[in-house]
Formats: sequence, structure tokens, C-alpha cells
Amino acid sequence: MLQDLRYAVRSLLSRPLLTSVAVLSLALGIGVNTAIFSVFDRMVLRRLPVPAPEQIVLVTSPGRRPGSNSTSSAGGSDATFSYPLFQDLVQFRGTRLRLAAHRDFSANLAYRGQTSEGQGAIVSGQYFPVLGVTPALGRLLGPEDDRTPGGHPVVVLSYDYWNTRFGADASVLDDTLIVNGEPMTIVGVAPSGFTGNTLRDRPQVFVSLAMAAQAFRDPAWNGFTARNNHWLYVFGRLEPGVTRDQAQGLINVPFAALIRDVEYPALRSGMGDADRRQFQQRQIFLQDGARPRNSSRTQLQAILLLMWGVTAFVLAIACANVANLLLARATDRITEMSVRLSLGASTARLIRLLLVEASVLGVLGGAGALAVAAITLKGMLAIMPAEDTVTLSLGIDATILTFALVLGLGTSVLFGLFPAIHSVRTALISGLQMSSGRTTGSRTANRFRASMATAQIALATALLAVAGLFVVSLVNIARVELGIEPQGLVTFGLSPYLNGYTPERARALFERVESELRALPGVVSVTASTVPVLANSNWTNNVTVEGFQPGPEERTNASFARTSTDYFRTLGIPLLTGREFTAADSEGSQQVAVVNEAFARKFNLGSRAIGTRMALGAGDNKALDIEIVGLVRDAKYSEVRETAPSQFVMPYRQANAAGLSFYVRSRADTRPIVGMIPTLVGRIDANLPIANLRTMDDQIWDNTTRDRVLTILSSSFAVLALVLAAIGIYAVLAYGVAQRLREIGIRIALGARTMDIRRLVFSQVGRISLVGGVIGGGLALALGRLGRSMLFEVQAYDFSIIGGAVLVILAVVFAAGVVPARRASLVDPVTVLKAE
Repeated sequence: MLQDLRYAVRSLLSRPLLTSVAVLSLALGIGVNTAIFSVFDRMVLRRLPVPAPEQIVLVTSPGRRPGSNSTSSAGGSDATFSYPLFQDLVQFRGTRLRLAAHRDFSANLAYRGQTSEGQGAIVSGQYFPVLGVTPALGRLLGPEDDRTPGGHPVVVLSYDYWNTRFGADASVLDDTLIVNGEPMTIVGVAPSGFTGNTLRDRPQVFVSLAMAAQAFRDPAWNGFTARNNHWLYVFGRLEPGVTRDQAQGLINVPFAALIRDVEYPALRSGMGDADRRQFQQRQIFLQDGARPRNSSRTQLQAILLLMWGVTAFVLAIACANVANLLLARATDRITEMSVRLSLGASTARLIRLLLVEASVLGVLGGAGALAVAAITLKGMLAIMPAEDTVTLSLGIDATILTFALVLGLGTSVLFGLFPAIHSVRTALISGLQMSSGRTTGSRTANRFRASMATAQIALATALLAVAGLFVVSLVNIARVELGIEPQGLVTFGLSPYLNGYTPERARALFERVESELRALPGVVSVTASTVPVLANSNWTNNVTVEGFQPGPEERTNASFARTSTDYFRTLGIPLLTGREFTAADSEGSQQVAVVNEAFARKFNLGSRAIGTRMALGAGDNKALDIEIVGLVRDAKYSEVRETAPSQFVMPYRQANAAGLSFYVRSRADTRPIVGMIPTLVGRIDANLPIANLRTMDDQIWDNTTRDRVLTILSSSFAVLALVLAAIGIYAVLAYGVAQRLREIGIRIALGARTMDIRRLVFSQVGRISLVGGVIGGGLALALGRLGRSMLFEVQAYDFSIIGGAVLVILAVVFAAGVVPARRASLVDPVTVLKAE
């Protein structure tokens, strides 16, 4: 093997151009696959860094949840529980399951006079024991820290936060960190590599569940007592030897009685017979929790699998190039193989020699792929959403290194096998009497080269079609009617409650900020909202509307926000009838609301919207204490891709607001306004962090980031595939012409014209293009169906786009055939026949 390896290296070095092209093709194909695998591994496959992660389960309970539901990136409403229900589940005996709970929260972290924005996790006393992690410093939170509400002001730092903020100083123990205005004692540091059990939430601090009210800083919060406030995520650890199905069966026995005897009596208000039956059939389901929680795991898997399919096509095209190059190299060495056979070498020995050469190419290609993967990852990180980039790192670890090298070896050996076998078989047949020039034009080799070229055309066509679908989808998103006027609009957020403000101080702060913003030069209007527009934030609430009787399965929920005056005028949403809020709509005055057209349609308001009364919450005995005073045109709410939901807004001055997103409309350039806002807020409170200061155009840009990522990646990979396919087609045609020089010389000697010779070459191009285009169109339909949920206002079977992709690849293929056809037509028959 060492002898074969040394010979393979010398042989490859003797053909630097062939070797360089093969290694570069493999590096590009393997590199982009490695990059996608790296993302897939970190975001989908990688398990929690805890002992025995296969014993971790996620607790869910699908079904109706009357009341409020608060979710995060950790999961949907099916995975949320109220605190009283969680406490009941913990008390169950004999379930062979230890339970814990957690919830993320926004955190303003102040240490020695410096405040920064961050993220925290509220965790129950069993959180760390159930996960089985040990501290890097000090201690972690335990059951003794989760007994008395508000009585355990202690905090654990994440390892990364301890390292970056505190310089990994061990003396930080027993020091004070102010979390959302609450002084807390630092008791420990979580282990290195542990960032919680959710994918996108990377908490800097861990706070006891008993301190939830202090962490949320919401004076109206009733999460400890209300069974209709669903906000906690629950998970557990199975006892050794217990399966998920066994534990699920055990816990559902007492859960059925709990739903019937406790939950239903507490939440029955507003339920009809159908709702009651559905509610009482609720069950606990235990899901695999070995990997971090992620509410969009299914969507993320679909996106990454689609991208992996795209890059697999790129790799297949690269491998087809390498296979053709190896075939050309092997068939040129038939005389050498014949000599070796005549000297006693076995066929297995020769095949091994040729496969060693292919393996060297694979290793070199895999090594080059690591550089390509690193570059691809950097490019992906530059265009990916910020919440996704925190889960990725640029380091090439052992898993990624192994993947690249195994893929390099596997593909090179797989696609080098046929050239090796073909070379040895031909040598056996021909012996020393047949020249290499004759044997390389064998029918089998020609069919193989044509098949590889056809496959390249088909794969490149499919990738171009998919890229075209995403380009059209992105164009449709850019043209969508938002219902607002983003130009000249600046937005930012303030959360004074997280700095310990009382409701009265927060209201005064909001009033002052609004007043000083209006005084800035160039400002036309100012408003604020509790829910940021087009920021993937969605608040909903059940409502009861005068004169509307919902059907048995009809939901009475609508999107909701509390806003300041001039909200619709500032955002550019037309008021159709009625009025906006005024300063008189304040605490103690008649509660009022403005609704949009979708709300009016959903609740059958028609022309009687103004003056209709409504109430927050669903039920027959609700006091209709809110008057609808305005009707506005529909506008996008949470995402650009979604249709405008039914929505109502109320004045924030009629209730306590924990935080507001401000909107400032400028009559000219927004850049000066963006620069003045930090100074303005710092003058009011230097320790109050500003969140998401940006123009509204930037906000919308961020809202459509995932669509741009898919478009950029699919287009980039399609262009790469097109280039590789063009190189492969050119190589096949050029090599075919070289092998047919004698035939072409004879044809010219017998009177063939230039056009006849060029037609001979282009007829081969036409055949493989026709077959490849048809196959590629079918592959494009399959890939389009896989990605149809990611498309916007374009069908996955859009034949105009697929047809356009076929035309593009045909143009490229025929362009690749121009030089070989011209070279064939310029053959001198006398020179060729003399050489023969």
C-alpha cells in the first residue's frame, strides 16, 4: 500500500492540470456539503451536553388552553403549562419521571454601575439536577432555591457570560448582580459548553422560578396563581430502564383525573359541550428531548434538508467531472496496465493501484473542502438571522473534519471504481497489440462519459430551476403590500420595568421620551406600541364582541397591541372611519379600541363597527366595557409573508405597559434621527438600554432574512453547479473530439464540409442536452415540492421557471461545445492520417 501510495503521488504530480481540476472540483463539491452539514449538525443533530441525554423528554399536552398563552422559540402553545398545573404534575407519584420547568426572559443586567441587555432563564429547583450538570464554579440552583416566591434572590452565570463580562474571575462569587432592577447574589457558574436546553435562547443568567415575578417586572402578572396563564415549558428525565411509552402511560392516569376534577372546573367558563369533550380528552405526550428545544425544528429541518439536497447535486456534478477525468487518465494508461499484467500483476492488484490514486485525490479534495466549508460558513453567517448565528461557530471540529474526509474518500473511490475496472478490463482484452489511442474510444467508455454529462445537465437544470423559484419568491415578497409606509420611519425599544421602574415612573418616562422625540428637528410624528411591528412578535387575546355568536369550532382570538396617540398616522395606515386615540384616552376613561378590516370581517361588524362594544376574554357573562371608536385598513403585523390578521389596538395609557417600541417619522433623511436617539435617551436615563434601534426599512429587511438566505444560497450553489457542469461538458466534448481525430480526418478527406463536422459535434451535444433537460425538469419538480412551504406566491411547478432553467442550461452547454466543434472542423486530415 505504501508503494502504491508513493506511485500514486508521483503519477498525479506528473499530470498537474488533471490533478488540480479534480481536486478543485472535489473541494468545491465536498466543501459546500460540509458547510451545510455543519449547520445541520449544530442546529438539528447535536445533543445536549448533559449526561445520558437520551433519557431527557419534553412534556407536551396538545389541546385547547383557555386563557392566555405565552410562547417563545422553545416551543408552541402545546408545550406550555400553567404554574399550578406544573406543581400538580410534580406531585404525581410512580410516574418514573423527574420533572423540571423553565422559561426565558429579557434581562437588563447591571454590574458595578454598567447596564447591558441580555437574556435570562427562569428555572425550577429541579432544572439543573434533572439535566445532571455540575458547576464550573460555586454551586447551581437547587430545590432549596425554589420554595418561597420572591424569597431567593440568587443567580447563576453562564460560563460564556462569566468569561466575557467578568474575565473568568473566581472572586465574583457572592458578589451582587442586578437583574431587571432586582439585586441578586451570584452563587455559581454553569459548566463550559452548557447554554440551557433550548436552541436559540442562550441565557447569560439563570434565576430561580421563585423569582419569576421579579424577573418579569410585571405588576399585573399572576403566573403563580392563575391556571389560565400558560407560560412554563416542562421537561423531565426518565429513570434508567424506563421507556417513553411506559412513562407516558403512567403519567396519564393521574393526569386524566386532574383534568377532570381540577383543571376543567377552573377553566370551564365559556366552554361549550364540544369544547368540554375536547378539553377533557387532553393527554400528556413525552417527546424526545435529547436535543435542544426548538419551536421551528420541523421548518428548520426542511430548509436544511433542501439545501443539503442542493449541495448533494453540486457534489454529484463535481464527482462526474472527476469520474470523466479518471476515465481519461486510466484509458491513457492501458499500455502500462497491459505490461503490468504481462509481468504477473493480478487484476485486483491493478484496480487497487488505481483506487489508491483516486483516494489520494479524495483526501486532497477533502482537505481543500475544509477551507471551502469555512469560507461558505462565513458567508452564511453574514446573511443568516442573528438568532440563528448564535448557535453556530466557525471552528472545524472533529465531527466536521471526519465528515469532509470520509465524504472525500467515499466519493473518489465510488466514482473512481468504474474507470479503474474499465482500464484493467480493456488491458486484459487488448494486451500489447492495441494502442491506447484506439481503446480509449471504446463504446463502454463513451457511454459512461455521455451518461456523466447527461447527469450533470440534469442536476444543473434542477438547481437552476429551484434557484429561479426562490428568486421569484423573493421578488414577490419585496413587492408585497405591507399596509404601512416604512420610508422615513425609525424604531427602537425601551423596557424601563427591567431596570426596576415602577408603573408610575415608567409612564412618566414614556411621556417624556415621546415629548422630546417630537421636539427633534425634522420629526413629523411620534408614536409607540407594546408590540413591535414586523418583528416576528405576536400577541393575541380572546375577545367577546357585541352581537357576534361564535360557532362550536370558531376561535374568538385576535392580534392585540396597546399603542400611543398618532399610531396609525405615524405608521401610514389609513383610517377608514371613526377616530384615532387622543390624550384623553387615559387611565380611568372609557376603554376604547380601534380595529382593522380583518377584525370587522371576522366578527361580522360590517358598517356598524363604530360604536360596537367588546370585552377582553371569551365567555357569556363578560361585561362589554370597551367601545370600538375607529376602523383602519389592514396592515402586516408580525411577518411580511403572512396575511394581515384580525387585529385590535387599545391605548397603552389605559393600562400599565412594561415596555414600548417607539416609532419616529422624519420628513427627510432618517440617519440624523438614528444618531440623536441614544443621546436623547441617555440624557433621560444613562443606564436604560436601547433595543433594536434601526430604520423601519432595516426592520423589514431583517423580517425577510430567511427568504434572502434561501435565495442567495440556492442561487450561489446553482451558479457553482452550472460552472462545474460547463467544465465537465467541455471536457467530455474536447476529449471526444481528441479520440475521434482519425474519423474526423477521414470524413474531411472524403469531402465533409466545416458545417458537417460541427454538426457532428453538436449532434452529440443535442442528444445529451435533450435527455438531461427532461430529467432535470423532473428533478426540479421534486425539489420544488420539497421547498414549496418556503415559497411565496409562486407555485413549485411553475413551468415557465423550469423551462427558463432548461433554456439557460442548453445555452451554456452549446456554448461549451463551440470550442471543441471549431477545433474539430479545423483538423488537417493529412496530419492526422500521417500520425496514424
